[in-house]
Amino acid sequence: MDILLIYPKLEHGVTTHEDSKTPFSKLFGNPSLTLPQVAAVTPPRHKVRIIDENFERVDYDGHYDLVGISVLTMTAPYAYQMADRFRKRGVPVVLGGYHPTAMPSEAKEHADAVVLQEGEIGWPQLLADFEKGKLKDFYGGNGCVDPDKIPEPRMDLVRHQPLTGCIQTSRGCPNACEFCSTSAFLGRKVRSRSIEDVIEEMKKIPNRVIIFRDASMTVNPAYSRKLFKEMIRQKLDKRFIANGNINLLGRDEDFLDLAHEAGCISWFVGIESISPESLKEAHKVSNKASEYDQAIKTIRRHGMAVVAGIIFGFDGDTPEIFDHTLEAMLDYEIDAGEFNVLTPYPGTPLYDRLDQEGRIFDKNWSHYTQSNVVYEPKNMTPQELLDGTRRVIKGYYNTPQMLKRMLGTLRLSRLAPTSLVVPSINVAMRRYYYREFFT
Repeated sequence: MDILLIYPKLEHGVTTHEDSKTPFSKLFGNPSLTLPQVAAVTPPRHKVRIIDENFERVDYDGHYDLVGISVLTMTAPYAYQMADRFRKRGVPVVLGGYHPTAMPSEAKEHADAVVLQEGEIGWPQLLADFEKGKLKDFYGGNGCVDPDKIPEPRMDLVRHQPLTGCIQTSRGCPNACEFCSTSAFLGRKVRSRSIEDVIEEMKKIPNRVIIFRDASMTVNPAYSRKLFKEMIRQKLDKRFIANGNINLLGRDEDFLDLAHEAGCISWFVGIESISPESLKEAHKVSNKASEYDQAIKTIRRHGMAVVAGIIFGFDGDTPEIFDHTLEAMLDYEIDAGEFNVLTPYPGTPLYDRLDQEGRIFDKNWSHYTQSNVVYEPKNMTPQELLDGTRRVIKGYYNTPQMLKRMLGTLRLSRLAPTSLVVPSINVAMRRYYYREFFT
């Protein structure tokens, strides 16, 4: 069979389809692992092509026996249009990814079949049934993939290769943050791949800088320690960025030493809120706001930068949260900040709660970009939430503050060959936020 796998174009993000011919797509784009992993479990007798519509045009008149489309919530309306267009030509379409898993009946209205949760289980079963002419409506959704069966992705099928590579060592997240889709989609049990397989895959990645696509590299510290030691032993000479829990990182200096020696240049940490009440509400029990400042200083003292994520709009947030957060973020001296509006993604406990309370007033999925308000906040108006977020972005990403942070990061990296990686995040984030919130 001739199989076409598609990433629909992005209208929102650090890089979008409008950046395809600019240096930003090379500097800040990083390919998803989703479709290359789906391709990896496709029997070799089939011909597979991957199109990232952010860089390539989809030829609706081409010959395809089957089309698969990976769907995010914000791309769902457009992805449905794509699917309908193919089906009108008589081409069978399969939809998969986070949004179809969260809204399977909705997705099925636009597809011949829907793959739920992780594709490694449902996709091979679907192909076998399709060849027999016995396609079912839904596949997968009955469990999680054995970590030993998580394949090495077919990155050779990805035509656009940015400066950073990516890899995944595990799936799942034990935390039950109310707003997060990771545990809802991948489960709360952490499934780690064999370190041998991870190392062999890393050796094949040509990029010097790698992004670890794990929910967190600190949920299983013993595993990460072993991985870092093996990276050091085999002298992979890679630099990497990873997600981690702020408070665990701040307490375990031996872990930080090992990560730095293995090549870590920056940690992304989900601070989420400086309000203990909001952290409790969001079930972010691993975070202690009172320890943020010292933890950030500890991480940076070990030679690694900190990029922190903040969310505005929790029920405990009042209009005062914005100025207090901006002041704290500047005092912490983090290297870059990410500021998002709380978004109730379908499939999360947050969505279920707000929907039951009748507080979600906008279910146009294309607005679920973390830069729009789609629900009624508890202690402020939607406009106050949006205006407050804008105020923080302007205060944090003004030119003097950006230059101060970038110089601080350069001193931290001691002008290593990859020293511009983290400072450039400030440029990318400012560009993204000004495009999202002020145009």
